[in-house]
Amino acid sequence: MSVLPRLPDDPEQCQRLLHDLLSRNDELRRQAEDAQRQAEEARRRIDELQRVLDATAADYSQLQEKHAELAETLALLRRYVFGPRRERLPDDPGQGHLFDLHDTVLEMEAAAAAEPDAAGPGERPRAARPRGRTSLDHLPHNRIEHDLPEAEKTCPCCGGAKRRIGEDLSRELEFTPAKLEVNVHVLPKYACPKCHDGVASPPVPPKPIPGGIAGPGLVAYVLVGKFSDHLPLYRLEDILTRHGVHLSRSTLCDWVKNAADLLGPLADLQKTRVLQSPVLWTDDTPVTVLGGKDPGSTKGRFWVYIGDDAHPYSVYDFTMSRARDGPAAFLADYHGFLQADAYGGYDGIFLGSNGTIVEVACWAHARRKFFDARSNAPREANQVLEWIRQLYDVEDRAGDMTAAERQSLRQRESIPILDRIESYLDEVSPRVLPKSAMGKALTYARNQRAALRQYVNDGRLTIDNNISERTLRPQAIGRKNWEFLGSPEAGRRAAVLFTILAGAKRHRLEPWAYVREVLLRLSVGETDLEALLPDRWATDHPESVLKHRLDESRRKAARQKEKRQQRRATSSRKG
Repeated sequence: MSVLPRLPDDPEQCQRLLHDLLSRNDELRRQAEDAQRQAEEARRRIDELQRVLDATAADYSQLQEKHAELAETLALLRRYVFGPRRERLPDDPGQGHLFDLHDTVLEMEAAAAAEPDAAGPGERPRAARPRGRTSLDHLPHNRIEHDLPEAEKTCPCCGGAKRRIGEDLSRELEFTPAKLEVNVHVLPKYACPKCHDGVASPPVPPKPIPGGIAGPGLVAYVLVGKFSDHLPLYRLEDILTRHGVHLSRSTLCDWVKNAADLLGPLADLQKTRVLQSPVLWTDDTPVTVLGGKDPGSTKGRFWVYIGDDAHPYSVYDFTMSRARDGPAAFLADYHGFLQADAYGGYDGIFLGSNGTIVEVACWAHARRKFFDARSNAPREANQVLEWIRQLYDVEDRAGDMTAAERQSLRQRESIPILDRIESYLDEVSPRVLPKSAMGKALTYARNQRAALRQYVNDGRLTIDNNISERTLRPQAIGRKNWEFLGSPEAGRRAAVLFTILAGAKRHRLEPWAYVREVLLRLSVGETDLEALLPDRWATDHPESVLKHRLDESRRKAARQKEKRQQRRATSSRKG
């Protein structure tokens, strides 16, 4: 039973008590409203701080990615400026294969195997075989006699005259600077002494520069100097001045222009032959060009297209941009494999060919990106690099095989390695920052997956496109010397001359002899262009083939093959 508070009997006191209760109720209501407003303000502030925290976290994540990207870029620039350019991993006997444990016994076995010529017990060590000396027998020899003074030809013992009993020879290789000489063509004139009419004389011999003073040897010297030896025309001007005649740069430019026009049909024939090759290797390189549509300089492009061994020509093309139009026009009638880098301009060519042009990607480009990602993700990058090295080991063993045998070996050994690489890339990709060096390498390899596998389907294809980069090296070296092209027309003429000299280099021809002969025969109206192709000319003129270059290439290939065989043998013993 509840006990109610007793109310006062006085009405006025009850009135005052009621008034106090109402006032307190209003105050409590106001306090409750204030508390609710404060709670709403707190909730709003919490939501605001949460949004700020989320934005800050996103900005921090972006800053981390940007910092990692800039750090990798700085490391690449430092290596480019101060470090080695070669993308080479340590391959000495102490390095071994990736993730292998150190094994002193195996190292000792490898060292013993590397010294097969060591002398046995009781045997004297064999002296190193001296290298063959350069033969000088084919050069002109000038005999210079050096005799004793007459006083020294008398015997100090008996006073009699000494007799010559023999001689010693000491050979000295000397250099005489090149010289310019003038060929005077005498053209006799004949006429009837009675009729004083009917004057006849032989025609003026054709020249490579119509109406000019230059002979084929001099024009060939200028072309080889600029487009093979990378000499700007102002340097050739100084060199010719040292030889006794000043020829201005404008005159040399005219000679280059006329020579390019004369050699154009031979370059076009090589282009026709290259487009018949079932496999083409291509790449491009920039060059500064003056005199375009816009004031100042712009960037042009040299493109190279390389045929296979049955079509052994390297043809250059020139465009004023890197747009797709250049290679699309060159390859308009081509059907076959096109091996190139991942330049996006080729995509439209592949898609627009309806399957007649098949894309083949380059493992050297893919490897380079993983090589650059070693500082960002060393474990993942080195794992992929190891598998790529195994792919190249297969190619090394397949070098002397036929196309069918090479394809069979690739199907048997390269495809399982490619499967492991692709599976590993799919596994690693989700946990790598997309903008990092490793992320870019993964994106490149995964986007080019089908094209990177294409080479295993045909033994005529190669694992990479390095041959194109090597063929473009003359342009990369030359532009550091002559710096720019004077006009777009000069670029197209340079492409013709680079094509002619690339053929001489590919077939190890002495370039001056080849270019001089071609200029001479074309200037007299030669129509048999087939005989002037570099491979045909090399067969007909074996004396102009640079044998030392052939021997050098063979020795280098043999050293590389032996080195890789030793590495594989060491790897198999450790396995």
